[in-house]
Amino acid sequence: DVVLPTGETRMATLGGNSVHAATAVVTGGASAALIARRGEDFPPGALASLADAGVDLSGLVEIAGPTVRNWVVYENDGSRHWLYRTPQERSAEVAPQPADLPESALRRSAVVHIAAMPLGHAERLVARVSQVAPDAVITLDTHETWGADVAGRVVELARTVGFFVPSLEELSQLVGAAEPADGLAALAATGVSRAVVKAGAAGAYLLEDGQITHVPALHVVPADVTGAGDAFCGGLAAALARGLPTRAAVGLGAAVAGTAITGSGSLRLLQPGHDRAAIAAAGRRLAAASIQVGTAMVSGAGQARAVARTPPGAIAAPGDDPRYDIEVMRREIQAIPDVISNVLDDGEGKIAAVAKRLAERGITHLWLTGCGDSAFAGIAAELAFQRHTPITAHPVHALDLARYRIRRLPASSAVIATSYSGRVGRTIEAAMQARRAGHPVIALTSSAGTDLARACDEVLPVEVPTLGFSPGTSTYVAMVCAQLKLAGELAQLGGAGGDLIAALGALPGLVATTLRDTADAAPAAAGALLSARWTAFLGAGPNDATAKFGAAKLIEAAQQLGVATSLEEWAHEQYFVTSPGDPVVLINPSGAGHDRGLEILSELAFIGARPIVITDRRPAGTSAQSPLLLRTAAGVPEELSPVTTCLPLALVGFHLARMAGKRSYNFPSAAAKDEHYDTIHRVTVGEPA
Repeated sequence: DVVLPTGETRMATLGGNSVHAATAVVTGGASAALIARRGEDFPPGALASLADAGVDLSGLVEIAGPTVRNWVVYENDGSRHWLYRTPQERSAEVAPQPADLPESALRRSAVVHIAAMPLGHAERLVARVSQVAPDAVITLDTHETWGADVAGRVVELARTVGFFVPSLEELSQLVGAAEPADGLAALAATGVSRAVVKAGAAGAYLLEDGQITHVPALHVVPADVTGAGDAFCGGLAAALARGLPTRAAVGLGAAVAGTAITGSGSLRLLQPGHDRAAIAAAGRRLAAASIQVGTAMVSGAGQARAVARTPPGAIAAPGDDPRYDIEVMRREIQAIPDVISNVLDDGEGKIAAVAKRLAERGITHLWLTGCGDSAFAGIAAELAFQRHTPITAHPVHALDLARYRIRRLPASSAVIATSYSGRVGRTIEAAMQARRAGHPVIALTSSAGTDLARACDEVLPVEVPTLGFSPGTSTYVAMVCAQLKLAGELAQLGGAGGDLIAALGALPGLVATTLRDTADAAPAAAGALLSARWTAFLGAGPNDATAKFGAAKLIEAAQQLGVATSLEEWAHEQYFVTSPGDPVVLINPSGAGHDRGLEILSELAFIGARPIVITDRRPAGTSAQSPLLLRTAAGVPEELSPVTTCLPLALVGFHLARMAGKRSYNFPSAAAKDEHYDTIHRVTVGEPA
């Protein structure tokens, strides 16, 4: 009986880890025989779907007494609690015994998966399989009762099987290591040669031949994670039975598990709509995106440690502070559709009010200024003002506005100074200089209490929920959308804003589509960048901002060199230092520059570069492999396209950091952190040129 945090319940559903695993085996392309015990009150016909799917049920054993029934209660943070509705000792009674395993089934099995069960039962089953079918690969899952008190027995058992497949939580209890690589290193020190750690949304970690490899998870919106680990084990077992290489087997396990959690119930993988070929392809992509993250090094004293491949500047999170974990970035990216909806809703009418005041003042020049992502936001929004309003927008970096442009702004100018934190020194200086010159200044920032807000005439607060410390994506998108919404409101005041307002209304759904459609391709794109000397990002018009954003996320997330340049300038400059195999990211959605982007793409193919294309249109004559495509949702006008085109690049930045071994976004030391923020937050007011 499943109880979800929303209060929704799914009562009397077929459960059992072996059922979840059996459906996953079939989904993974292998045949399955289910060996289990069932109580005398087991509902007749409950397993008909398994039989229809070809699962061999001849190994089911009827026993006296009730069927085990539990409540699984989920919390908002994803944790769960098990409440037994039958006596807890009943679980031991219904666990299979060696005599339940028919020799004929064992002898024809390439893989025997032993699902979670009490330790004594697992020990006896491993011994039985090893004796009857010594050539079969045994995969062994862990049970919630396998704690530190039986760690020695568990490790001894793990040494005798083909693959030990614990969850991260259960491995931590066994070896006392919180990180998967450290836990696998500890296992290696005890003589366990092959193991896979199931790490939920973080994917899986493989120990084999002394190497520790990370295979990413399939990024989906989960509906019910009950049985996810069992589905992973079934997918892994199917791949091993089919003779797939180990990384490919782990990839298939991750793909099957990711597919399973998009639905509910132990038979969800057998429901119509699951394309097994697509799941297999997703497994191959995940395997291709895998990366070695460490080596299990064993010292003479028998102690092990994981030596991680970590990029310069990446350090462990302070203590166990989850705010620094790199997963923060991925979770914030997935929340962006809601962020956009909140901004565009403008519930208190603040954006509409600013638009009205700008129109009443007769403003004809709007200067969009900021630093970093905030500067890119102005570039991204410029075309919307140009196409839909009588106002001319001028994106300009805050340093240039404060020191070089401020003396010659037209009289009918207003300034929007953008900084989500509200603490960036150059943006505050630009606001101060603009006010001194007599121009109205609006702060686009997180709240009315920031330093930037106090330096401006009025405030346009845009609050974005943040989960911790990571390279900004949701805040960037929010700043872009706030300016696009302002353009829409100004257009409506002029009587011509209907098309833009309608397009903005569709944007959250199109963003969700883009995130879904690029989730699987983003790890492969990150893998293409992993060993690159440098990566060029090309964009035109509003997507010049996207190129700058993509290069910035590469630098910030993975500390790799990204160079942003305009679509046209690449042919005049970076062409001469682009070698065969070098990745080049081309942002080329539908719009005025699209045809020129196709010409540049042809040149990239000619010189043997490796293009990665962000687009809503498949280039003619190309396959899914050449170039590598990250498809954004169709139907987005060019002036809004920076909102969708930036999302694949944010995902690529996250995956690249993960593949490179980064575990947190932090500074090498407290002194380095203080110096960095002192530099960008220092407000010095210079003399303009």
